[in-house]
This record gives sequence, structure tokens and C-alpha cells, in this order.
Amino acid sequence: MCGRYVMALRAGDLVDALSAAGLDDVEVPAPTAIQQSWNIAPTATVPILVERLVEVDDADDVEDAGADGSAAPAATLREIHTARWGLLPGWADSLSFSSKTFNARSETAASKPSFRSAVRRRRCAVPAQGYYEWRSSVDETTGKVVRTPHYIRPADGSVLLFAGLYEWWQDPGLAAAGADSWLLSTTILTGPSPEPGADDVDGDSGDGAQTLRTLADLHERIPLAMDAETAAAWIVPGERSREAATADVERLRARAHDVAAGWTVHEVGRAVGDVRHDSPELVEPPASLF
Repeated sequence: MCGRYVMALRAGDLVDALSAAGLDDVEVPAPTAIQQSWNIAPTATVPILVERLVEVDDADDVEDAGADGSAAPAATLREIHTARWGLLPGWADSLSFSSKTFNARSETAASKPSFRSAVRRRRCAVPAQGYYEWRSSVDETTGKVVRTPHYIRPADGSVLLFAGLYEWWQDPGLAAAGADSWLLSTTILTGPSPEPGADDVDGDSGDGAQTLRTLADLHERIPLAMDAETAAAWIVPGERSREAATADVERLRARAHDVAAGWTVHEVGRAVGDVRHDSPELVEPPASLF
């Protein structure tokens, strides 16, 4: 799963990181503001990458805009927007609904009422620098379950691109008051971790395979991360059939472990468990006593 993650890049740096990953021409519409955080928790406001279609007349920089008055195709804009982490389908009765929809199980997302419309129509990528996961173990002395946090990030320092969904939700109270009532929300798709004992990835028995074994030991679920090619295809706007949407999600799962093989994992201090702690030190290994 993914219940805490890091996105501490400023808007311009995030655009540069996306470009370096292979996703060019990303814009950040004013007045979008990205809050830097090393400890993002569900219901926080986070950046997402979307594509949307606009009328050519609304896009100043689109080529072939019909200067002779002829019709021109619609333009696709790739943009960063901010959204509440926790999906709010249009029928949700309150904001609190989002506290349980920050992750979507990829195996059921295309059929589950909370997510099925977004799988077919509203997809995004959720950029991150890394995420936290907790390993559960039993203390042999006390018999109590101990949860140890770990930080997972791309070994090459690149940006993560989690497969996500988004929705627009109208707050009924604000709508009744005549105030701005529309809220953008998002969720991150998850899938099964590599099978315990996995020993190769595309024929690799080196660091990548070891990373997958570590992830399998750490938790039974992982967020579905994408390479740039997969992300570009995933966020293309438009409506798909339920069958096509299901096939798209299956392709995400099929490629996710190859992406995860390029990650690195290390233990971090327990301070990350308290959302009030938010600083770069959270991603560092715990200090040694010796």
C-alpha cells in the first residue's frame, strides 16, 4: 500500500524532474501552489499530473490552430494540478469519505463503485520522490508487534510516477452558500508485492531481484509505479470501455515490478509515524548509538 510519501520539490523543480523522466511540456497553471512535504498523509493536498483536452481557441501555443478559419483538432495540455489525497466520487456524502480511498486496489478498481468511473475516464500520475512502508515483526522479548518504518525511492534519484485516478466533487454546504464548491481529489493504485522468494526480473538476478525480495518481505502490497512511456499512455484523456480499462490496469500491474526493481530501500527513524514531524531528516537512516 502507500499511506505516507515524500514530495518536497518546488513546482519548477518538479517540472524539470518530469522532463528528465521523459514527460515533457508540463505546465503549472497559475495560481497552483505545491506544498513541500517529507511526510504526506491521506487527505493532504498533493500535486498530480493530468492531461486534458481544450478547444484550440483556448490554447495560445497550439500549432495548426486554423489561421485560415478552418477547423482544427482539439489540443491536449499536460498540467500539474493539486488534489486532495483520498478520492471523492461525485456521490460521496462528505469530505470524510476520502480518508478511506487514498489507495485503490488495482484488482477491483474497474468494478468498485468508488473508482470504476475514474478508471474509465479520469486518470493521472501522482509524482513522488519516495514513500514509506512499515515492516511488522514480533518482539521476541515482549511478544508485541513492532512496526519499523522504511523509506523506498528510485536508486537513481529520479521521480516516482504512481498510477492514479482523480475526481471532481462538489461540497454541498459550500454550493448552498454560493461559494466555490468544487474539489479535486485523487487516489493511488496498488497491487500485489512480488512473490516472496522472487529471484529474477527480466532475467536479472542482481540488485533488482534483491530489491523485489526486500519489498516482498516488507509488505504484501506496493503502489503501482510507471515508467514514462506507461505514464504517458495512462493519462491520455478520453473514455474507455470497462473491458479496455480493465486491460489497461492489468498492463500497469504487469510492468510495475520491473519499475520497482530500480528502487532502493532503507530503514528510517520512527518519527515518521507522527504526521506532525515533517523535515528532510525523516528520510535518513536512524542515527546509530555507536
